[in-house]
Amino acid sequence: MKKILFLIVIFVPFLAFGDTYQNAAGASQMVADSFGEMWTFFFDDVPSMLQRLTGWLIVWLVKAKIYAQLELIKYSWGVAKVIIQDLNIMSQITSQMSILPQDVKQALVDMRLFDGVNLLFQAYMTRFVMRFLN
Repeated sequence: MKKILFLIVIFVPFLAFGDTYQNAAGASQMVADSFGEMWTFFFDDVPSMLQRLTGWLIVWLVKAKIYAQLELIKYSWGVAKVIIQDLNIMSQITSQMSILPQDVKQALVDMRLFDGVNLLFQAYMTRFVMRFLN
């Protein structure tokens, strides 16, 4: 691939066509064209380059921030799982569930209330950990 690009650069002519300037009118036209090109460079090309650079930088920073937040959520969830295991909340809920009458306990299990409470507790604990890390 590099050889093909090298051959293209060597054998394909890249031509630059320019105006021919003659006499004093040609010299003044050449100076005017030079000022016109400088004007275009400073007032069209440079702002365009800065806009593209700013756009690229903002996109890169947003991607980096989203990636950092994702990794922070993963880390917070790991810490929250350790805290939940240390607090042993589900075993306490299960032990307190045995006090309930059998039909109430069966209704709550069928409604999956305890799974919902566990999920809410895990979400709350993750948010709690994330507040410390932010």
